Amino acid sequence: MPSKPPKPKRPSGAPGASQAQIATHLDISQPRVAQFVGEGVFKPLPSRKLDLDACRIAYIRWLRDETRKSSQSAAAARVQDARAKAIELRTAREEGQLWDAEATKAAIEDILGTYRSELEGVAPGSTRDLAIRTAIQQQIDDAMDRCRARFARAERALSNGRDPFDGD
Repeated sequence: MPSKPPKPKRPSGAPGASQAQIATHLDISQPRVAQFVGEGVFKPLPSRKLDLDACRIAYIRWLRDETRKSSQSAAAARVQDARAKAIELRTAREEGQLWDAEATKAAIEDILGTYRSELEGVAPGSTRDLAIRTAIQQQIDDAMDRCRARFARAERALSNGRDPFDGD
């Protein structure tokens, strides 16, 4: 005849069980029991001990609590998404597909400034006639203004996540 499983022994003496006894009974650590007491999941008796049956029921209800599970899984999903995005950004940067926007803007401004300075000498180097010089310089200035406006539009488009060549 098979023997029956042993019944859990109730602690002797004062009613209730210690946190260590609850931990052993629920197969969790004593600090975890203390955390449950602190969170109000386990209610201590007036003697500061814990009711074994009440703690077991409270623990089972805590394990079955769908709102706790769903909020934990939502938080875990957000953390996982953030980690995936960080890995994607790091990989893109390592492959040279991701650029620092401010450094790129500074480099473009520097190159365009140098180009404009170089073009400033074209009109004086082309002729001594002041009227022709003025006409050449005006053409250069107009072209530079159109380029500056185009760079500004491209910068705004890129800042807003749009294709800078959509307006072409």
